[in-house]
This record gives sequence, C-alpha cells and structure tokens, in this order.
Amino acid sequence: MSRLTGVLRIAAIGAVLGPTLLGNAFQFTNSLPNLVYYGFLAGSLFSSLLVPTLVRTLDAGDRLGSERIAGGFLGVALGALTLAAGAAMVLGPLALRAGAVGTQDAAAQAAQGRAAQLLVLLLAPQVLLYAVVGTSAAVMNARRRFALAAAAPALENLGVLVVLGVAAARYGTSADAAGAPVGELVLLGAGSTAAVAVHAAVQWYGARRAGVTLLPRAGWRDPDVRALVRRALPALALAGTTALQPLVLLVLANRVAGGVVAVQMGLTFYTLVVALGITPVALSVLPRLSRMHVHGDREGFGETLANGLALVLFVTVPAAVGYVLVARPLGEVIAVGRMSSHSGALLIAVTIATLAPGLVGDGVFKVLTYACYARQDMRTPVRAMGGQAVVFLVLAGCSLLVPVAAVPLVLGIAWSLANTVGAWRLAVTQASGLRSLERRLGPGVVRVVAGAALMAVPVAPVVVLVPRVLEGRAGWLVAGGAAVVLGTAVFLLVQAWLRAPELSWLTRGLIRPRQAPARGVEA
Repeated sequence: MSRLTGVLRIAAIGAVLGPTLLGNAFQFTNSLPNLVYYGFLAGSLFSSLLVPTLVRTLDAGDRLGSERIAGGFLGVALGALTLAAGAAMVLGPLALRAGAVGTQDAAAQAAQGRAAQLLVLLLAPQVLLYAVVGTSAAVMNARRRFALAAAAPALENLGVLVVLGVAAARYGTSADAAGAPVGELVLLGAGSTAAVAVHAAVQWYGARRAGVTLLPRAGWRDPDVRALVRRALPALALAGTTALQPLVLLVLANRVAGGVVAVQMGLTFYTLVVALGITPVALSVLPRLSRMHVHGDREGFGETLANGLALVLFVTVPAAVGYVLVARPLGEVIAVGRMSSHSGALLIAVTIATLAPGLVGDGVFKVLTYACYARQDMRTPVRAMGGQAVVFLVLAGCSLLVPVAAVPLVLGIAWSLANTVGAWRLAVTQASGLRSLERRLGPGVVRVVAGAALMAVPVAPVVVLVPRVLEGRAGWLVAGGAAVVLGTAVFLLVQAWLRAPELSWLTRGLIRPRQAPARGVEA
C-alpha cells in the first residue's frame, strides 16, 4: 500500500509540476528530509539496534524501562536531526544550484534558488517528525506488530496527493520557478509537512497501543542510550555513505529540466522491488545467521546465507530484466499532465531502464551486510560501501562532461555499475571465509539467469508491436500489462520446470506462512 501510493504520489508531482525547474526544486527539497532521516538514521539505528534493545525490556515486562530507552533515544535523535535539518536548509539550495551550473541562465537559477530556499524552510520540520515515525515503528516491531508501521506511510502519500490536487486547482499547472506565486510554494511546502505530521501521529498512536507512550527524554544522560548510540557509529558511517549516492544523483539530475522528477520516479520503481523483495529476505535471515554464529554452526551459516542470496537473486534478476523491457511503456503510462510529452516519457523510461540493473547488486549487498552484522562485523560493509561510493562519484561526475540530453543515461549507468562493484567487493570478502558459498549458489544463479533470458524472448515483441496496433496511452498500457503478465508467467514456468527450490520456498511460505520452507530460509 505504501509503495503503490508512493508511485501515485510521484506521478502526481510530474503531472502538476512537470519537467520544470519548479518540479526539480520541489522534488529535491521534498526528498532531503527522507535522505537525511532514512538514509542516516532509520535503517542503521531503529531497525538494527533499537528494536533488539526494546525486545529485551518489553519481554521482561519492563514498560517503564522501554519508555525510558525509547524516549531517550528519540531525544538524542531529535537533537542530532535538528542540526542535520539546519545544515540541509543551508546546503540544499546551494547543492541544487551547483548541479545546474552551465545548463541554465542566471535568472532561472536565481528563481529556482529562491523557490528552493522557501520550500526547504517549510519542509525541514519533516526530519524531526520522521524521528517520531522511526521510534514508534521500532516499538511496534519489538511487539511483533508490523501492519500499521508498514501501511501508515500511505497516509502521508495520500496527503501529498491532496495538496498537489489543491495546488493544481488553485494555481494551475503552467507556472515554472520564476512564475510560481509564494502562495503555491507555501501550500506545497506546508501541506507536505502536514501530511508527514499525520503519518507521525498515527505511528505514535500505534506505539501507544503497543504499550509505550513516547515522550522525548534527555537520552544523553542515560547510560543505556549512550551505549546504544556508541554501537551505532559504524552503521551510521555505512548509512551516511549509502545516502550520499541518491543525493548526488538528484543534484546532478537538476541539469535537466524535469530530471529530478524523472530520477525520483525511477527510484520509486526501484525501491518498490527493494521493499518487497530485498529487505524482507535480508531481515528474515539476520536472526538465524546470528544464532548460528553464536553456536558456531559454520555449515548452517553458509547454507542460510546461500539460500538468502539465492532468494534475493530469484526476485531481483527478473525484476531488473523486466524493468529494462517495460521501461518505455512505464514511462509513457506514468507521464501524465505536464510530463506527458515525448521527451518527458523518454526521460522517465531511460531512468527506469538504467537504474534497474543496480537491483541485483543492491540485493546481494544488503544480504551480505546483514551476514556481517550477524558476525558482529560492522566495518567490512563500510569499506565495501566506501569503494562503491567512489566508483559512483567518479562515473556520475562524467555527467558534467556530456550533453544535457545524455545526463540521465550516464547517471543511471553510474548507479548500476557502482552497485555491482560494491556487491562484488563484499561478496569476495564473504566467499573467502565461506568456501562452499559459490558451490551452493551456482546452480541457482544459472536457473535464474536462464529464466530471465527466456522471459525476454516473448516480452520484447509485445512491447514493440502492441503500441503500433493500438495507438496512444491505451496501447502502452496494454503493452506494459501484457508484458508483465507474460514475462512473470514464463519465468515462473521455467523455474517450475527446472524445479527451482526458491519457487517452492515462496509457495509454501504463502500457503503455510508459519512453517519455514527450507533449512536456512525463514518464512
């Protein structure tokens, strides 16, 4: 629900603001709170560190202790994020302007800079609200309550949709940064922050229903909270390096009018696969790997890791190939309103197609990172991510040397190649300690690659021929839908014919979700 409404949200931004500098300014400044919070804090602290701590106190029946630790951690997070929000307010507009140097005239840059300054001022409070979201979700997850924490972001997306609808009805869809009235900017900024406030309030209520009333406390005075923060420092370095890459991607995309909106659309489809096919597998193998490491079960550790990687590849390889094949139909269908031009649709399609191959490396990297965490190794993923970031920055920097029209292509290729390099580097370190990993994983890789290749055979003609027979948006919609159904069916039939164990794991997991489908893979 959250990811699908997120797709609608980004499509609405393109429809209302279009391939304009105003669209770039709003999408970039609206992404900053997410990058600051989710990139630098949420994944490393709230999921990996705060949840296990709360599990121990809640299982012991220590509600007051849980409130003390959660509230103290929230207080520390609010303090740190206040500084981060202040830095984003100052540096965000400057970074946006720097990314457009040499592609816009001085007047356009100045107008976009003024719009970005006002928007970032109105959007900055979202960073603090996301701290409430993360802490509340950690409390609910520690209580083994997941539905509300996962679905509540849909309320935020729906709220932003309402704000965009009001903006379109009140101010129209023809203004660019230079002609955007202050009222429209205030509506977009304050309205989006209000939507995040609704999201945070629902998450806070869910935490209270789970038995913990969250109130910010002076966590820096609490030894338990200080110890928790100290353990988080290596994970923070990894998260910060990870968040740097999409930030640079958005900054450099500002060289193209509508480029930031198109890149965010591509990232939305990208994170859909991450959220539904990568993160669940990585999170599910972490506790099993941790137990096996503690008990010295090296054989079980290798089998569990191999099965987790096989399952991630089973999802990401066909998803990457599928996105490349249906990128054009997706671009034509999602490019509505002001984005519904040939150039707008092509911009979206190129972004989706070039980002998609990075899914494979992303999935492998995440599972291997959690394997390192299970062995209390917090530094190896940081080094691998550092190498990945260097590769990305060098390749992405090449976008400054190419014609503006080629910028999205260069940025997408840089993203995918960097993800592949990072995953390869981390895999080498894991395989050196687990000699049997390659032997266990090899047959699964062959099956998945063969299935994805055969999937492309009938899908490619459908994508090419259907729009020629049925013209317009309807033709692209039919072509995309038919390609997805046909490609999925072919891939699954090939896996069934090859008797892929990953298919049986997923089938049994869906039919009997309480029973583990195989040793080493948690349902």
